[in-house]
Amino acid sequence: MRRALLLSLIILLSQPFVSATDITADSEEDSSGTLSGTYTVSNGATWTVSGDYEIAENTAVIIEEGATMVVSGSMNAVAPPKLNLAGTANVHVPVGFLGETGVLRIDFADEVLYGIDIEINNESTTNWTGTQFDWNGDLDVENVTVNITTHPFQISSISTITLSAQGATPVMLEADELSGDGTSLVIPDRNNAWSIDVQGTLIVTGSIFGAGISCHGTCTLNGAQMTSTGPIEVMGSISVTDSSLSGGISDEDIIIWDDASITWTNSTGTGGVTDNWVNILTTRTVGVQNGYVVFYGYNMGYDSISTSPLGDNSTFDSGNMGDNVIEIALDERDRMVRWQDGNGVVHEESASGLVVLSTPWGDYEHQISELPKVNHFDVSLDLPLLSFDSLVESDDENNVDSRLGVMATVTNNGDAAANFLIDCTSNGVDANVGVNVPYSAGPGETIEIPMNWDSAVEGDLTLECTIFVPYHFEGFDVVYPTGTERTNPVTWSIEDDESTNLALPIAIGLVAAVLIFVLVLRRQMGIEAAKEYSHIDEVSGEEDEDSGVIE
Repeated sequence: MRRALLLSLIILLSQPFVSATDITADSEEDSSGTLSGTYTVSNGATWTVSGDYEIAENTAVIIEEGATMVVSGSMNAVAPPKLNLAGTANVHVPVGFLGETGVLRIDFADEVLYGIDIEINNESTTNWTGTQFDWNGDLDVENVTVNITTHPFQISSISTITLSAQGATPVMLEADELSGDGTSLVIPDRNNAWSIDVQGTLIVTGSIFGAGISCHGTCTLNGAQMTSTGPIEVMGSISVTDSSLSGGISDEDIIIWDDASITWTNSTGTGGVTDNWVNILTTRTVGVQNGYVVFYGYNMGYDSISTSPLGDNSTFDSGNMGDNVIEIALDERDRMVRWQDGNGVVHEESASGLVVLSTPWGDYEHQISELPKVNHFDVSLDLPLLSFDSLVESDDENNVDSRLGVMATVTNNGDAAANFLIDCTSNGVDANVGVNVPYSAGPGETIEIPMNWDSAVEGDLTLECTIFVPYHFEGFDVVYPTGTERTNPVTWSIEDDESTNLALPIAIGLVAAVLIFVLVLRRQMGIEAAKEYSHIDEVSGEEDEDSGVIE
């Protein structure tokens, strides 16, 4: 590694520097050397790089809107690359018949902490860890293949391989001298060493290594060799034809953001677990009308996930709470709507959704058979729309504490049914209209609701009834125009007590009864007295008969 850095430094010092500048007219870099600093290609100008150039770290190229940059030569980062290893990699090592026996030493760019498997000429080492692996064997061959199975919890890469045959000078092979299935060249720190910001047009027919490319305008790769440039971030459009993209430093070679576009023709990417390109939404939200509406997502994104119920407060950003906007995908994998995998197969999510508002009137749902692949969309629920048509009393007067029939008429002009309640008052006080139960009205239905109103007080009273709207409908119009109706005034009075008109007859009847009782009693006493008198008289006669003279 030190040798590679030293060689790079010597080359850097020996080559001419092209000073950073504003490019305001058509110009061409057709020799070789090093580019360093910031280059701005101005509107109307075309900058062509047809030579072979090394690009110093942190160099920046800005292509303004209306400007063009053409890369037909090479633009390569100064930093020496590493050989990145996929899950299974077959590293092709050119030996060149160095000697009968010797040592093949692999220097890993970073320490291998989780065990990997290494197999050479049918000799296997399993669960190996460390930074330097040595194999002793026959080097009198043209090539040696090193088969490596890496660990999914770490990224493994090779910086150099050294061949030391007995009696021969050791040979160090840099990463760019190695190749094989499951391998790719990457920038050492896995961050782009330099950058190209495309607001205008970029055309690449040559090669670029180690650049971070953001394409807001138009990018064209035609026969291009792009190494360790991934991911190229596209906000405008990109065309990839007969090109090769390798050494991706992330899970994708190209990211298409939002509604940016891509065409991919006869080209290859890094492959393996690295997708050729992915289309990711920067945001994914749905607008609703209040905080009681929830969203359910199904088969969303790269992993086809389903969500729990999400509301407008289901966010980690407190500043977004209560804004009636539901964030339905909080990470990039959930916001990934289409992609082309490492084998060139195009995929697209097949997501659906359900929006639900649960209320005392019922549950109102909106099915989304195909979830829109956009940053934001709004949802409208089918809801009831009730009108209180009339409230008619059966009479304009009634007695206190007796029932008066009242008929309410309600029409549902909406698109969904409602099971609703009606609240009634009279002169600001709750009115008794009988048992208050939910009433049901379907879409387009008019219903009549009979009520029995009574009052405990007398006077001219008006009954006022209102359709009760639950707080869950905040922000929705579910009654029209007000949901309230009134009767005409009704006179309530106390009924005359007819029991007072019977007092005199009752009194007369009582007196007559007493008199009759007295007369009957007297008569009975007279009869008894007469009987007693008659009995005495009979006794007296008998005595007279018995007391005659004795002869």
